[in-house]
Amino acid sequence: MVTLYNTPKTVFRGILLLLCLFAACKKDTTENTSILPVVEAYLLPGKNVEVKISLQKGLVDTNAYGVPISGLALRISDGTVTKTLTEAKAGQYLLKDSTFIKSTGVYSLQFTYNDLPVTASTTMPDKPSGLTVSKDTVIIPKFTFGTTPTAFIPVTVAWTNSGSYNHILVFKYQETWKSLISDRFNRDTTTSVELNTVQTSNYELSMNTFKYYGRYKVILMRVNTEYVEMLNNSSTSSHNLTNAPTNVKNGLGIFTAMQADTLKYNLLVKAE
Repeated sequence: MVTLYNTPKTVFRGILLLLCLFAACKKDTTENTSILPVVEAYLLPGKNVEVKISLQKGLVDTNAYGVPISGLALRISDGTVTKTLTEAKAGQYLLKDSTFIKSTGVYSLQFTYNDLPVTASTTMPDKPSGLTVSKDTVIIPKFTFGTTPTAFIPVTVAWTNSGSYNHILVFKYQETWKSLISDRFNRDTTTSVELNTVQTSNYELSMNTFKYYGRYKVILMRVNTEYVEMLNNSSTSSHNLTNAPTNVKNGLGIFTAMQADTLKYNLLVKAE
């Protein structure tokens, strides 16, 4: 098995966009949330630390992100050693030390914004293991008018999960071309797929799991509760206003750790 590289930046970022918007919808008017910083950080063992800090977005803000917050002094600690991050560009803070984040431990972030201490902490979950698929190919049956289609044979992804931990399955599209499985009512251009497996040890793929033919990298992420809570909250809308989940004190957003296991070969999705 190999270690996942950079997936939080490419697959999970949309959750933070939702959180920034939902936070602006908060019914609680006792706190001026417009001044709160939004934190986005995903810690992976053996990778540099990257933390993005921005202002909360308003409901009428059409930009993808809030305004970056510059000039902060961010520090990250593993309980023994504290490191200072440097600002690579506006609102993006880096610790270029791939040895600092390890496969175990508790990590904390701290900085000051508007004279308030902003803090967050997270625990590195254990690395997932035992990732397998029942077949290395998902065959999508052809549907021809007037004929009986071939029965779809499900493919099951399984892994070891005796402790009922939280896992996210990610299928990362590997093709440079795009071939739609069906263009009927399909306006979704997202090629990669992310699935919340709800603390189980297997997941059965259906015909509707994928929108495109091609090869997919199969990634199993063991994640913490704060990540799942944010993922589950993504259904909030302006018709159902709720406080956005966050594990950042005096701020919004997410500071979390995760570990990954990646299948050595790609899963192929093809037509019958």
